[in-house]
Amino acid sequence: MKPIFLTLSLALITLALATSSCTDSDFTIKGQIDNAPDKFVTIAYTGDNGNITQRVMITEGNQFNFKGTSKQYTLLWIWDANNQLIAQMVVKDGDNMTVKSDGLRVPTTDVKGNDITQQWMKFRKDNNNIFDASDYQAIDRLIEQQIAQHPEQLLSTVLLVAEYSQLHNIDKVKKLLQTIQPEAKPQPITATIDYLIQHNKATQGIINNITLYKHNKGFEDLNVMGKPTAILFWSRSDKNRKAAIDTLNNITHAYDDNINIADILVDTDTAQWARNIATNALTATHWWAPGGIMDPMLKNINIQHTPMILVTDSTAHVKLIKYL
Repeated sequence: MKPIFLTLSLALITLALATSSCTDSDFTIKGQIDNAPDKFVTIAYTGDNGNITQRVMITEGNQFNFKGTSKQYTLLWIWDANNQLIAQMVVKDGDNMTVKSDGLRVPTTDVKGNDITQQWMKFRKDNNNIFDASDYQAIDRLIEQQIAQHPEQLLSTVLLVAEYSQLHNIDKVKKLLQTIQPEAKPQPITATIDYLIQHNKATQGIINNITLYKHNKGFEDLNVMGKPTAILFWSRSDKNRKAAIDTLNNITHAYDDNINIADILVDTDTAQWARNIATNALTATHWWAPGGIMDPMLKNINIQHTPMILVTDSTAHVKLIKYL
């Protein structure tokens, strides 16, 4: 999955280590997350005001209870302590959702509580082989077909926002969104895609110096000014790192030796970092973003999922963004 972030890049509005107070209009989530790496989960969703609210929930016996509020349907994500997506759903006030996860299949499809989330999970189950293979091009084709055949369905909007890998292609996303009927586009969900579109405009600009941890060196600046630079963003959960490296090598071949290549781990856990660098031969400088895709140094780079390749010219302007 995309990493939506969702392997998504989220603007954090609130952060609390407590459950929210309850009203009659709340939606509720009861969760059980086995094999969790730590005793907390992070929950984020788009509220009625269009902002993204994020809360950290303490788990007790691998269980948690969450209450939130949204008058219209909104997307909601749950991550574990390693910033790994556990579950995703669509909720609105009055819904009572349940989540059960073994912590191994990510994201879990055992989410119940309303019809739209069941439709979403069924879509994933019906195409398990494609999602498990992280075949993003095939996933995108399925979503485009769903939108063309069912522009009246809320599922079309949900899939476009949560599963589509080409959100960086602003014109294409706008055209797809325009074909979906107005009643199938709740404001909190479209606000999320509006945020991503606006954020992508910044990504298409200039990449400034990025201060990250350089392998065996410590914190240094990655300077992309003065020479074309290709950057591979990856995480330890990627199943196709070798394919990503092959693609990166193909892209950079045309530059001969006149290009810098940087390999950036966007993961909070570095346990396999050295082994991955050694086993996947890549002539590059190797870096680590301690905050993962939400690292402050990467806030102007909209990493929707990994692997992601970004190429700049000698003036640090972004010329290519490619997802695999």
